[in-house]
Amino acid sequence: MDRNYALEIASLIGQPINTQLPVPVALSAIADTYTAQAGEKVWRYDALDNTTDLVLDIDVNGVITPIKRDGIGDVQMAFKGLNSKLEYVLVDAVLASPDTDLLSRRRESITRGLDKREVKLIVDAILSGSAKTYFPGVAPENLGTGSDIYDVIVAMKHQVEDYGDGFVLLVAPDVKETIDNYDKEKAGTYMNGLSLPAKLKELGIEVIKMFGKVDVGAGEVAIMPIGKMILVAKNSTMSEGKPIKFVRRLINSEIAKLMGATVDGAQRATIVNPTPVTVLGSLTLAYGIYSYESVIFCITNPKCIVVAEI
Repeated sequence: MDRNYALEIASLIGQPINTQLPVPVALSAIADTYTAQAGEKVWRYDALDNTTDLVLDIDVNGVITPIKRDGIGDVQMAFKGLNSKLEYVLVDAVLASPDTDLLSRRRESITRGLDKREVKLIVDAILSGSAKTYFPGVAPENLGTGSDIYDVIVAMKHQVEDYGDGFVLLVAPDVKETIDNYDKEKAGTYMNGLSLPAKLKELGIEVIKMFGKVDVGAGEVAIMPIGKMILVAKNSTMSEGKPIKFVRRLINSEIAKLMGATVDGAQRATIVNPTPVTVLGSLTLAYGIYSYESVIFCITNPKCIVVAEI
């Protein structure tokens, strides 16, 4: 008797649940995104312009004072290629399973992982203070550790508010718990009934919990390390746009065709390998999927970013 695959598939209620969480903040929340053509060079300034705003009274003799100014140097940015592992599915396993969306779910997983990896690259650069690589000479200020989280966050705001507004506070999960529990912990010490979540909202600070992990090749690591906070002023008073610039290398249709890939709006090339797939040197009756992208970023305005911890 022939099997009724439609009935077997229909008997599955819902869909498989993947416990991996998506990245909690989109790049667009903290960075301006750009694209670069294949082979196009991208540059950034290697220092801040610290020239003072000098205005003189008119000289009694009408003499104008000349001051020589030198241009700021630049640095070519090196693109970084990111790719997923080649994930494959045995044809025999697919034919024997009612799980018909396995490959599409792997594509979603790959996309989710690349999103996390991009954000993790930026978080790691900010926390490490890699000034020579990503910043114009100086890294964001690190205020270190404070005993009271309210005082620490207010100090972070005061550090950047002269340079921008529209604040986003990226926090590790344990920091978010401390903020949520602050009112209860301080209930017996504050006469004015201070509510930390309400106060942060009043100050124009949006708190985003940086949950989730990503595997960078040596096991899963947290997107935001324990105890860390990063405050970003999105609207700069010093320059146009956000303080972080993220560039994606364009993958045009000709290159995509040569790769046998489809390219999405994030300039990620996804390749589906038809059967057979080479696994450990052997041709295997399977089909596979993997993705590739080429990206680079820099922090053009470190004055709009500050780091602290609890």
